[in-house]
Amino acid sequence: MGNLKFSYQTNMWGLKVQYPKLSDWNEWYKGDFSNSVYYLDWDQILKYHVGAGFTGIELMFHMQPYIEQFFGEPQAFTAFAQERGIEAVTGTFAIAFNSQDKSRRKEALDALQTNIDFTADLGGHVINVMPCGGYYGLGPLSKEQVTNAAEFMNEFGRRCNEKGITPCVHTEFWGAINKADLFPYIEQLDQKYVGFCLDTAQVLIMGYDPVKFYDDYHDFVKFFHLKDTTFAYTPDELRLCAGAEFQDNGDRWFWELGAGQVDFKGIWKLLKKYGYKGWIGLETDGTPDPMATMLLSKYYINHELLPIYE
Repeated sequence: MGNLKFSYQTNMWGLKVQYPKLSDWNEWYKGDFSNSVYYLDWDQILKYHVGAGFTGIELMFHMQPYIEQFFGEPQAFTAFAQERGIEAVTGTFAIAFNSQDKSRRKEALDALQTNIDFTADLGGHVINVMPCGGYYGLGPLSKEQVTNAAEFMNEFGRRCNEKGITPCVHTEFWGAINKADLFPYIEQLDQKYVGFCLDTAQVLIMGYDPVKFYDDYHDFVKFFHLKDTTFAYTPDELRLCAGAEFQDNGDRWFWELGAGQVDFKGIWKLLKKYGYKGWIGLETDGTPDPMATMLLSKYYINHELLPIYE
């Protein structure tokens, strides 16, 4: 168990944070019968992480203004988190907008330089990166655009490596780098500088078995986003429409670990086989109750998966 440590992607918490720490909870609870207040305060949020057994956190790129507004600088946020039992801010998540357009490469790289600096100041070692934007309105990409996106990631990787950071490609089932492009794109990446974040649900929805993917690319996979889904091998017409991941009717693409079709036990057998050590991330997109999903998923990890690795 000591070889594996768990980080949580805080993409749904803290976005409306009012204070680094609330001093008068009665002021918020009075007349508020929802659970929203529980997700506003970083002091509480970090305690949920540690209480559930997640000693690492991963931040979204759009959290940078909040961190700077309420903590002054990223280092102060990391210190605040460590005081509450967080071992490390493992990294951040970013999107490589316009990476398929060679004429805009400098502009796109400079835009992401801010994220490199933010991650380094947090003490993070990974930036998980969605290549390009969404498929709708942008795809299908030409071979030249796929090559441009790969060359962009290689240059971004060199910049990241200068600060001790590994950028990890994070595919989305609705992304411009999609099923037909994924492997031609990967083949053009320089693995000296670039890794892969295996999002178990995203890969399965797109149409690839995450167990086989990890078996084939275990040296390339440097990080994970664990989540489950009941939409394995989803047809293109459902995956590639406008706003596919964000359903107006509340339908969920993603579920707690063990509640869907991802073969996590198969992945865990391979983690043991290949001697994976280090951080593994949990991501809980689209849940109506982030804390419930966090706890149910960690229960599954503790009772179903960790015994396999031991």
